Amino acid sequence: MKRVLLVPSSDYLGHPFPQRHNQIFERLHDGEGFEVHVVRFRLFDGPELSTRVVVHELGDVRVGSAASYYLVNMVGHASEIRRIVRREGIDVVVLANLAPAFAYTLMEDLSSLRVPVVFDLPDYFPTSASGYVCDVRSLRGRLLTEAFSLMLGYMMRRAVAVTAASHALVEYARGVGAHVALRVPNGISEHFLKLSDGNALREKLGFGLEHVVVGYVGSVEFWLDMRSLVEGLALLRKRDVDAKLLIVGRRLHTDYSERVMGWIRRKDLERDTVWLDFVPHDVVPEYMAALDVGTIPFDVCDPTAYYSAPNKMWEYLSQLKPVVSTGIPEALCNRDCTLIVSTPHDYAEALGFIAEKEGHVFEGVKIGYSRALSKTWERSAEQFASVLNSVCLKS
Repeated sequence: MKRVLLVPSSDYLGHPFPQRHNQIFERLHDGEGFEVHVVRFRLFDGPELSTRVVVHELGDVRVGSAASYYLVNMVGHASEIRRIVRREGIDVVVLANLAPAFAYTLMEDLSSLRVPVVFDLPDYFPTSASGYVCDVRSLRGRLLTEAFSLMLGYMMRRAVAVTAASHALVEYARGVGAHVALRVPNGISEHFLKLSDGNALREKLGFGLEHVVVGYVGSVEFWLDMRSLVEGLALLRKRDVDAKLLIVGRRLHTDYSERVMGWIRRKDLERDTVWLDFVPHDVVPEYMAALDVGTIPFDVCDPTAYYSAPNKMWEYLSQLKPVVSTGIPEALCNRDCTLIVSTPHDYAEALGFIAEKEGHVFEGVKIGYSRALSKTWERSAEQFASVLNSVCLKS
């Protein structure tokens, strides 16, 4: 049994919904011949996700923002992570964070007993850290992003292998000098592999058969361009299409959701919008089944969005729902099953096609549905296991 220590990108237990690392490492634990240990950064105080892995609660100083939390605690966290590695006899460390992972790497570079490291790039690196502090396109944001990119590059060049969620991130890793960069994509959970009936929920939420329900499911944060979507819906309604907006999700660390609500009010769409909190992950398919179209309104000018590989694309398609997405590389790679948009006018056009049940849209949905069923977290976990086994054999 090989022992793996994960230094995750966020609060492994407290995050509002399971993330990439929960999905992959819960499956790796025992099932793929690994004993998985995870350190916990206590960023959230809400209900905790269930887990089977060995969780190590880190001592910390509780401060206001996520950025401050990581910065204040980075040396203490890194020291504690090193102690866990030695005490638990860890065979390989998976880093997927910035400040504590960087401090850990610096300390390990001075050690003669280094444990092999795999660096995993989730789909919101490399600018998510600066985006939680300020506008990534401001001068301060560009300086922070450059500094964080240097830190990331330093860690990836010292890792035995780099895994990444998207094609664009693999190229990013290779560009900064990673020795081995491999794509381990995001996937969909088993409960998305069967079609859900969203009619009862649709009725409960006040949507009729005559309504075109446009949905977004996920975190409402700075990497989105919700303004273009909202303005596109306003244009669509001027064309006498009875469109409704359903948002399932909320903010994580910034005030972006308040700005979204401001745009909704300015376009007089409050009565046509239903905004819910996060819902349990196992019932998300039902909410997606209640939609007429799922959206991925990512801001392509924000690097966090540009490098992303949103598994919601495959979750929507698994429920046979058309997908309207901005032109992030991962969507462009699958443009045969998505409608690509960039402006409010584009949104109105694409949503109009769906309202009119244009044949080419639903041919794309069939292609996407077939593709979605092969993109499971189980398969992603198997790919990650292969990387870890290879690293352990070489060490």
